[in-house]
Amino acid sequence: MSCSICGRSDIEHFCSVHDRLLGNTAQVWRILRCRHCGFGWTFPPLAENGISGYYPSAYLGEVRRTLEEFLSGRLARTRSWRGEVAKVRLLEGIVQSGRILDVGCGDGKFLWALDPGRWRRTGIELSRPTVDLVRGAIPDLELIAGDIFSETLPTSAFDAVTFWHVLEHLHDTRRVLFRARSLLRPGGWMIISLPNLDSLQARLFRSHWYAFDDVPRHLYHFSRISLNLILLEAGLTVHRHLLFSPDVNFHSWKHSLLNWSRATRAGRAPYCLFKPALFLFPLLERLTGRYGIMTVVARKPAG
Repeated sequence: MSCSICGRSDIEHFCSVHDRLLGNTAQVWRILRCRHCGFGWTFPPLAENGISGYYPSAYLGEVRRTLEEFLSGRLARTRSWRGEVAKVRLLEGIVQSGRILDVGCGDGKFLWALDPGRWRRTGIELSRPTVDLVRGAIPDLELIAGDIFSETLPTSAFDAVTFWHVLEHLHDTRRVLFRARSLLRPGGWMIISLPNLDSLQARLFRSHWYAFDDVPRHLYHFSRISLNLILLEAGLTVHRHLLFSPDVNFHSWKHSLLNWSRATRAGRAPYCLFKPALFLFPLLERLTGRYGIMTVVARKPAG
């Protein structure tokens, strides 16, 4: 067995996990990791034609209710909406307007948060019922039921392509990134946000790390080095890595500690004991740069 990113065969068993989302303890999934580039993968991998069975019907949340809250203005007062607004600020600190594609857009909240006067908003999502529901409520969104290889998507047309905690769910990462690059206009931008396997959180909590709650749906687990390598191979220039959304990062620390605490015989007691340390851990991340949530900004060459 060798690493699909760097080709090295120095592979370690990082940890073993169960499917915590579905509560299935019968199946054990191994997380394998390349010691050279830090890339990880879930083993055995889910077959592409069988992965839908691991996504419960409520995985995307209650879309109809969320739409009603958005249209009534109530959603704007929630924490989840503040997270979408933070994504918009990040994007518009890089490119202020244009045409955008959000890959795996789910119910499309990120696209809802964008100013339609500045952005032509396109989203691609596998769930056709979700696409039909949202498209009926917000007709000026261009939502497409399918994946990034849909022939409906025009090449060299987008000023920005975003993957918000999506890339780790997709088979054949290389092919996905090459396709995403082809959709970008020359000089277009790509933003990818996902868990960092080389983070302090992952190293400290191992199988209890919050990002592993989504195994086996998380097929791959990236480090900074491995993500850089595959982006460069796809012909994209990496501009910077950053800590995006301290709230999301802190949420990951909290639930990783809860997972670990629940696995002990003492239940929540260890969590209560160590909870004050949650405010120290983000400081250590800042000092080391090894954040639990990794966001990278890359660009397609202009020439």
